[in-house]
Amino acid sequence: LAFLEWHRVPTILVAILAILGFLSTLAILAIFGRHFQTPIVRSAGGPMCFLMLTPLLVAYMMVPVYVGPPTVSTCLCRQTLFTICFTICISCITVRSFQIVCIFKMARRFPRTYAYWVRYQGSYVFVAFMTVLKIVIVAGSLLVTNTSPTTHADPDDPKTMILSCSPNYHKGLLFNTSLDLLLSMMAFSFAYMGKGLPTNYNEAKFITFCMTFYFTSSVSLCTFMSVYKGVLVSILD
Repeated sequence: LAFLEWHRVPTILVAILAILGFLSTLAILAIFGRHFQTPIVRSAGGPMCFLMLTPLLVAYMMVPVYVGPPTVSTCLCRQTLFTICFTICISCITVRSFQIVCIFKMARRFPRTYAYWVRYQGSYVFVAFMTVLKIVIVAGSLLVTNTSPTTHADPDDPKTMILSCSPNYHKGLLFNTSLDLLLSMMAFSFAYMGKGLPTNYNEAKFITFCMTFYFTSSVSLCTFMSVYKGVLVSILD
């Protein structure tokens, strides 16, 4: 039986990138925590920054779930924990890009609506709603798909049997990713609307670039997963 192992070069590279990402995110959290009361951190989102970065730490720690022989528990983790953490993060980015625009446009044109948004913590309500929606989507996906490990022949070597999560798992994964793609398009749209904002609010430019990169990589990943059925596809899940 073949499955993704730690000694493979792609696995080592992904593990190194995950460690670097974890340490850099942890360092940013520590810096933000130490300077939480400063205007720079407050203007960057304040508590929203911690809500966005903490799920990233959890996502980076999910790498071991994708390595080694898959089990029912690891397959469940692949389809639940990482995707929910990522949705929380991208929801924060989406609402942040919306706030950048609404500060200048919504507050001026719809002052009462903007007042309600601020009074009732609209940003956190949005993130909570998207998180609950993602949990419902994931739960529904788990009910209609089988996440038990199965075996299938390696397309490159029919004599080798690949042990992986159920083929239906990938269908559920693509279904779960649809909400993230929608959020990324919303974030891109809001950020693009703010391209004419003052230089001090140049976050919109970085959000536009990041969402473009994410959308492009997601489309490429889905295309690759639809045509490649080998062992290495596990590390791209």
